[in-house]
Amino acid sequence: MNSVVENNIRVFTEEAEKYKRDYFRGDEKYIVRRYFKGKKILVLGCGAGRTLVPLYERGFEVTGVDITPRMVEEAEKKIQEKERAVGGKLSIKVLHMDACDLKFEDNTFDNVFFPFHGIDYIYPDIYKAVKEAKRVIKPEGVFIFSSHNRFNIKVLHHFFDGNYANYHGLVTYRTTPLDWWRLHRYFRKVKMIQRATIMVSWTRANWKDILYKLFPFFNTSTYFVCQNKK
Repeated sequence: MNSVVENNIRVFTEEAEKYKRDYFRGDEKYIVRRYFKGKKILVLGCGAGRTLVPLYERGFEVTGVDITPRMVEEAEKKIQEKERAVGGKLSIKVLHMDACDLKFEDNTFDNVFFPFHGIDYIYPDIYKAVKEAKRVIKPEGVFIFSSHNRFNIKVLHHFFDGNYANYHGLVTYRTTPLDWWRLHRYFRKVKMIQRATIMVSWTRANWKDILYKLFPFFNTSTYFVCQNKK
């Protein structure tokens, strides 16, 4: 394991408490409702388990994995608390695993989800995780991840720092439209969706929302929807 990955694991371990909050974002609800099919879903970088119960409640059989042991422990606790509350077992598994070295058979899952920019903390090559996601989804499956946007207007002055930059102590990958092209090496169909376009309706948008809706490629993050079918 390289020093950058070790650093990111250390930071996530030290800050685990702030990742224990329960919420499911509006953009995540949209992505799940619009693109995910079938029953079996793998959540890469599941963290403290924030997305696992909401996905289960939407009818999925959920498997979550994370490379940070502390996060796996917190996710397990969250699932156990929910099981006590409902008085029964949930179809949710949580495993300690590297997204770049998944211990699953080929064509296991209908969907693979890497939420909340989690893929960005893979170093030095996020495409190791992309390749593994491609391997474990079924031929008709979908792989979706969100990533920090290198064109984000707030940090545009760091554009020339390269694809990776330091973000609050974490070494973070930042995608560009070039990643859309690179993803086509693995998937027949790739769609880019800027988070701003699905987060807020025009009627409820403030001036910042309007700015990002008009110029979405300057928003904070981008979703990539990757499918094999034509």
